[in-house]
Amino acid sequence: MHQSVFTLLVAACALAAPHALPAQGASRTGGIAVFDSRRVLDSLPGRSSAEAEFGLEQAKARTLVKMASDSLKASVEQFSRAEAELTPKQREAAMMVLRARELTLEDMVAQLDGIVTRRMDELQAPLRERIREAVKAVRARRGYAIVFDVASSEAIVDVDGAIDITGEIVAEVRKR
Repeated sequence: MHQSVFTLLVAACALAAPHALPAQGASRTGGIAVFDSRRVLDSLPGRSSAEAEFGLEQAKARTLVKMASDSLKASVEQFSRAEAELTPKQREAAMMVLRARELTLEDMVAQLDGIVTRRMDELQAPLRERIREAVKAVRARRGYAIVFDVASSEAIVDVDGAIDITGEIVAEVRKR
Protein backbone atom coordinates (compact mmCIF):
# COMPACT_ATOMS: atom_id res chain seq x y z
CA MET A 1 0.00 0.00 0.00
CA HIS A 2 1.28 3.45 -0.81
CA GLN A 3 2.82 5.18 2.23
CA SER A 4 0.47 8.21 2.24
CA VAL A 5 -2.65 6.04 1.83
CA PHE A 6 -1.45 3.88 4.72
CA THR A 7 -0.83 6.97 6.86
CA LEU A 8 -4.32 8.31 6.07
CA LEU A 9 -5.85 4.94 6.96
CA VAL A 10 -4.06 4.87 10.30
CA ALA A 11 -5.04 8.48 11.03
CA ALA A 12 -8.68 7.80 10.19
CA CYS A 13 -8.70 4.73 12.42
CA ALA A 14 -7.08 6.67 15.24
CA LEU A 15 -9.74 9.38 15.00
CA ALA A 16 -12.50 6.79 15.00
CA ALA A 17 -10.99 4.93 17.96
CA PRO A 18 -12.20 5.63 21.48
CA HIS A 19 -10.02 8.19 23.27
CA ALA A 20 -9.89 6.48 26.65
CA LEU A 21 -8.10 3.16 26.83
CA PRO A 22 -10.01 0.56 28.84
CA ALA A 23 -8.20 -1.54 31.42
CA GLN A 24 -6.04 -4.36 30.09
CA GLY A 25 -8.23 -7.30 29.08
CA ALA A 26 -11.39 -5.20 28.98
CA SER A 27 -13.56 -5.36 25.90
CA ARG A 28 -13.70 -2.40 23.52
CA THR A 29 -15.52 -1.56 20.36
CA GLY A 30 -13.46 -0.23 17.52
CA GLY A 31 -9.95 0.85 18.21
CA ILE A 32 -6.51 -0.21 17.14
CA ALA A 33 -4.15 -2.81 18.52
CA VAL A 34 -0.72 -4.00 17.51
CA PHE A 35 1.32 -7.15 17.95
CA ASP A 36 4.78 -8.33 16.98
CA SER A 37 4.63 -11.46 14.81
CA ARG A 38 8.36 -12.07 15.35
CA ARG A 39 7.80 -12.48 19.10
CA VAL A 40 4.77 -14.70 18.51
CA LEU A 41 6.65 -16.83 15.96
CA ASP A 42 9.58 -17.21 18.38
CA SER A 43 7.18 -18.55 21.03
CA LEU A 44 5.63 -21.27 18.84
CA PRO A 45 6.60 -24.84 19.70
CA GLY A 46 6.71 -25.93 16.03
CA ARG A 47 9.16 -23.20 15.08
CA SER A 48 12.31 -24.99 16.22
CA SER A 49 11.50 -28.20 14.33
CA ALA A 50 10.65 -26.20 11.20
CA GLU A 51 13.95 -24.32 11.53
CA ALA A 52 15.86 -27.58 12.02
CA GLU A 53 14.27 -29.13 8.94
CA PHE A 54 14.95 -25.98 6.95
CA GLY A 55 18.56 -25.98 8.15
CA LEU A 56 19.06 -29.55 6.89
CA GLU A 57 17.58 -28.68 3.50
CA GLN A 58 19.75 -25.57 3.29
CA ALA A 59 22.84 -27.65 4.13
CA LYS A 60 21.99 -30.09 1.31
CA ALA A 61 21.64 -27.19 -1.12
CA ARG A 62 24.98 -25.71 0.01
CA THR A 63 26.62 -29.13 -0.46
CA LEU A 64 25.29 -29.40 -4.03
CA VAL A 65 26.54 -25.90 -4.86
CA LYS A 66 29.95 -26.61 -3.33
CA MET A 67 30.32 -29.86 -5.28
CA ALA A 68 29.41 -28.15 -8.56
CA SER A 69 31.65 -25.19 -7.76
CA ASP A 70 34.59 -27.45 -6.87
CA SER A 71 34.11 -29.40 -10.08
CA LEU A 72 34.11 -26.19 -12.12
CA LYS A 73 37.21 -24.94 -10.28
CA ALA A 74 39.01 -28.23 -11.04
CA SER A 75 38.09 -27.91 -14.70
CA VAL A 76 39.41 -24.34 -14.82
CA GLU A 77 42.67 -25.46 -13.20
CA GLN A 78 42.97 -28.33 -15.68
CA PHE A 79 42.35 -25.92 -18.56
CA SER A 80 44.99 -23.52 -17.19
CA ARG A 81 47.59 -26.30 -17.09
CA ALA A 82 46.84 -27.47 -20.64
CA GLU A 83 46.10 -24.08 -22.22
CA ALA A 84 49.60 -23.54 -23.63
CA GLU A 85 49.44 -26.81 -25.57
CA LEU A 86 46.02 -26.13 -27.13
CA THR A 87 45.39 -24.73 -30.56
CA PRO A 88 43.37 -21.51 -30.74
CA LYS A 89 40.29 -23.47 -31.78
CA GLN A 90 40.72 -25.98 -28.93
CA ARG A 91 41.28 -23.12 -26.47
CA GLU A 92 38.13 -21.35 -27.68
CA ALA A 93 36.10 -24.56 -27.48
CA ALA A 94 37.38 -25.31 -23.96
CA MET A 95 36.59 -21.76 -22.85
CA MET A 96 33.06 -22.09 -24.23
CA VAL A 97 32.59 -25.35 -22.33
CA LEU A 98 33.84 -23.70 -19.12
CA ARG A 99 31.54 -20.72 -19.64
CA ALA A 100 28.59 -23.06 -20.23
CA ARG A 101 29.40 -24.90 -16.99
CA GLU A 102 29.68 -21.56 -15.17
CA LEU A 103 26.26 -20.51 -16.47
CA THR A 104 24.84 -23.89 -15.46
CA LEU A 105 26.21 -23.38 -11.95
CA GLU A 106 24.70 -19.88 -11.76
CA ASP A 107 21.36 -21.29 -12.91
CA MET A 108 21.58 -24.09 -10.36
CA VAL A 109 22.25 -21.56 -7.57
CA ALA A 110 19.27 -19.45 -8.67
CA GLN A 111 17.00 -22.52 -8.80
CA LEU A 112 18.18 -23.71 -5.38
CA ASP A 113 17.58 -20.23 -3.95
CA GLY A 114 14.03 -20.37 -5.27
CA ILE A 115 13.50 -23.86 -3.88
CA VAL A 116 14.87 -22.86 -0.48
CA THR A 117 12.66 -19.77 -0.38
CA ARG A 118 9.56 -21.76 -1.35
CA ARG A 119 10.40 -24.44 1.20
CA MET A 120 10.81 -21.83 3.94
CA ASP A 121 7.39 -20.44 3.03
CA GLU A 122 5.90 -23.97 3.09
CA LEU A 123 7.36 -24.67 6.52
CA GLN A 124 6.21 -21.33 7.92
CA ALA A 125 2.72 -21.35 6.37
CA PRO A 126 1.10 -23.48 9.11
CA LEU A 127 2.75 -21.34 11.79
CA ARG A 128 1.56 -18.12 10.13
CA GLU A 129 -1.95 -19.56 9.86
CA ARG A 130 -1.97 -20.36 13.59
CA ILE A 131 -0.91 -16.79 14.31
CA ARG A 132 -3.58 -15.39 11.96
CA GLU A 133 -6.30 -17.43 13.68
CA ALA A 134 -5.08 -16.31 17.12
CA VAL A 135 -5.07 -12.66 16.03
CA LYS A 136 -8.64 -13.03 14.72
CA ALA A 137 -9.77 -14.56 18.01
CA VAL A 138 -8.13 -11.89 20.18
CA ARG A 139 -9.36 -9.10 17.90
CA ALA A 140 -12.93 -10.38 18.07
CA ARG A 141 -12.80 -11.01 21.82
CA ARG A 142 -11.37 -7.55 22.56
CA GLY A 143 -13.52 -5.79 19.94
CA TYR A 144 -10.71 -4.15 17.99
CA ALA A 145 -11.47 -2.80 14.54
CA ILE A 146 -7.89 -3.17 13.31
CA VAL A 147 -4.80 -5.08 14.43
CA PHE A 148 -1.43 -4.14 12.91
CA ASP A 149 1.66 -6.34 12.91
CA VAL A 150 4.53 -4.04 13.90
CA ALA A 151 7.01 -6.56 12.50
CA SER A 152 5.70 -6.31 8.95
CA SER A 153 5.25 -2.61 8.36
CA GLU A 154 7.96 -0.01 8.14
CA ALA A 155 5.27 2.68 8.38
CA ILE A 156 4.76 1.96 12.08
CA VAL A 157 7.50 3.90 13.84
CA ASP A 158 6.42 3.82 17.48
CA VAL A 159 3.55 2.25 19.39
CA ASP A 160 1.98 2.87 22.80
CA GLY A 161 2.48 -0.31 24.81
CA ALA A 162 -1.14 -0.07 26.01
CA ILE A 163 -2.38 -1.26 22.61
CA ASP A 164 0.20 -4.07 22.23
CA ILE A 165 -1.63 -7.41 22.42
CA THR A 166 1.34 -9.66 21.54
CA GLY A 167 1.19 -11.45 24.91
CA GLU A 168 -2.49 -12.23 24.45
CA ILE A 169 -1.85 -13.58 20.96
CA VAL A 170 0.99 -15.79 22.25
CA ALA A 171 -1.40 -17.16 24.90
CA GLU A 172 -4.12 -17.73 22.26
CA VAL A 173 -1.72 -19.56 19.95
CA ARG A 174 -0.59 -21.80 22.78
CA LYS A 175 -4.20 -22.60 23.70
CA ARG A 176 -4.78 -23.88 20.19
